[in-house]
Amino acid sequence: MQLTPKTQRKMALAVTALLGINAAKQVHAEESEWQFDSSVFSYMESDNRVTDLSVRLEAQRTTESEKIFALGLSVDSLSGASPNGAIATHTPQTVTSPSGNSQVYASELPMNRFYDRRFAGQVSYQLPVGALSRLTTGLTFSQEDDYQHAGLNLSFARDFFQRNTTLNAGVAFSSDSVKPVDGIPSALSNVELGQKRSTNEDKAVTDLLLGVTQVLSPKALLQLNYGYSDASGYLNDPYKLISQVNGLGTVESNIYENRPEARLGHNLYGALKLDNRGDVTTLSYRFHTDDWGIDSNTFDLRYRFDLGGSQHYIEPHVRYYAQSAADFYRLQLTPNDNVPAHVSADYRLAAFSAITLGFRYGISGPWGSDWRLNFDYYTQNPSDNSSEFADQQGLNLNPGVSAIILSLGARF
Repeated sequence: MQLTPKTQRKMALAVTALLGINAAKQVHAEESEWQFDSSVFSYMESDNRVTDLSVRLEAQRTTESEKIFALGLSVDSLSGASPNGAIATHTPQTVTSPSGNSQVYASELPMNRFYDRRFAGQVSYQLPVGALSRLTTGLTFSQEDDYQHAGLNLSFARDFFQRNTTLNAGVAFSSDSVKPVDGIPSALSNVELGQKRSTNEDKAVTDLLLGVTQVLSPKALLQLNYGYSDASGYLNDPYKLISQVNGLGTVESNIYENRPEARLGHNLYGALKLDNRGDVTTLSYRFHTDDWGIDSNTFDLRYRFDLGGSQHYIEPHVRYYAQSAADFYRLQLTPNDNVPAHVSADYRLAAFSAITLGFRYGISGPWGSDWRLNFDYYTQNPSDNSSEFADQQGLNLNPGVSAIILSLGARF
C-alpha cells in the first residue's frame, strides 16, 4: 500500500512568543543542547478496514550560534483492507486483484487486503544568515514493501519590521518508486488476464511554497501561504480497479484504472491566532485546486483553554472538508461508456465531505517535559453512492468511512 510522504509546516518563532506556548520548554532548551519529541499514533477505520500503528521520534539540537540540527525517525505498521474500486453486488463474487483472488460476500465492497511496513526519516540543518535571515536544508526518505521515497528541500526566511513580519520561500523535490510485489499492471487491461506493464515505475514531485507571517498585535498573529505542486510520472494506484457492467448493472469484468501522468496543483492557506487572556483561538482555511478537476475547501477551528498556570490545557477542535470529484472519476463503467483514456473508481477521487471532531489535552511534566494526548473522530460522506440499474437497487456502492485517531506524545 502506498503512503504519501507527509510534509510539516511550522509557524514562525513569533507564534511561541505571542501565545506563550511551551514557555517552560524554551527555558529548558536554553539549559540543554538537545530536545526530544516522541509520539505513538493509532489510526483505526470502521468495518475492520485500515489500521495504522506508528512510533515517531524527533531530536533537535540548537547551538550557541543559533544553528539548528534536527532529525526524525518513524516506523509504521499498516494492515487491513481498502476498497479496490470494484462494485458491490447482491450475490457473492470472486474478485481477482494483484493480491490474488478473494471471495466477497453479497452487498459488500471488494477489498484489497494488505500488510505493510514503513520506515521513514528526515534530517534538516538551519543556518543563520545575518541577524534576520535563516536558511534551512533537509533530506527525507522512506521505505515500504512496495514504495520508496527520497526527497530534498530548501527554504529561506527573513524577518522585517522589528521581527513583526516574516517572509519565507521554500522548494522541495522528491523522487519516488512504485514497485508492487507482482509488478505494475497494464492500465485498462482486464484484471483476469494478469497483463503486466513493468516491475516498477517512477514519479517525481516538485513543491513550491511562498508565505508571510505577520504579528498584527500583541494578541493576534496572521499566516498566509501559497503552495504549488507539480507531479509527473506514474500516478496510478496499481491496486485499484473499476467495474464494467451490463444494462442491468451486473458486473461483466473488472479492469485496472489509469490516471494522467501529470498533475498540477495550487493551494492557498490562511490562519489567524488570537490570544484571549491565555486562551488561544486558531482559525484556518485552505483552498486546493488542480488540473485533475479536484477543488477542495478545508475549514478548521481550534480553541485552547488554559486550565491553570499554563501547566495543563485542553484544545477541542472541529474540521470540515469538502472536495469535488476528479474529472476522470467514475463509480463504474456502463454499456454506454467507451473506455476512456483516463478513469478511476478510487473513492479518494470521488466527491465527498468529511468532518473531524477531536481534542488535545496537554500537561507539563517533570524535568521540563510536556505531555499531550490527542483524540479525533473522522467521518466521510460521499456524494455519489447509488445507481439506477435494476441489479444494483438497495446497494451502497460508496459507503464512505469513519475512523478513530489517537496519539500520545511527549517533549523533553
